[in-house]
Amino acid sequence: MASPLDALGRFLEDTYNNPLAYISLTFVYAIAVAIVLPIPIEAALLAPLLDRRYGYLIGITLALAAGKTIGAWLIFLLGVNVEGSIRRWSERWRFAKWFVEKAEKFVARTGNLGLYILLSIPLMTDTIPLYLYSLFNEEGKALDQRMYLAANFLAALNRVAVLVIIFLVGVNLFGL
Repeated sequence: MASPLDALGRFLEDTYNNPLAYISLTFVYAIAVAIVLPIPIEAALLAPLLDRRYGYLIGITLALAAGKTIGAWLIFLLGVNVEGSIRRWSERWRFAKWFVEKAEKFVARTGNLGLYILLSIPLMTDTIPLYLYSLFNEEGKALDQRMYLAANFLAALNRVAVLVIIFLVGVNLFGL
């Protein structure tokens, strides 16, 4: 009897060999990574990078960027809807109020550019910055929704580009 990990490995390998299925799974994975999975998106890029299937990598990259953007949009909507409740709740405790005020100032000061930079860092979890920028978007006015989504999409593209460059430099340096 195969272990669940072996079964998962076989499933992912079979899916990887079917581009439409793998790209669709990658899209759903990217949404989940944005919303609830505090793990980097780079896992979906390893197989095509190692196989040097750069054309396939383009499709996977677009699926990742689109999925992350949809996940970010859902988090943005959540933030707009619960931000007032968080502020009211924080009024009860001095530390919570201090934290909310500092988080709101950080988001207002760094804006969409700060989000873009954070999300462009390879191996960075997307979940934490997305919630930080969404939940502490003071009265939904510190960040423009369209720019927030554009920052997410462009950061995903940038992150893949950085990863590919690092991979190619590593291959050339170490002759892999």
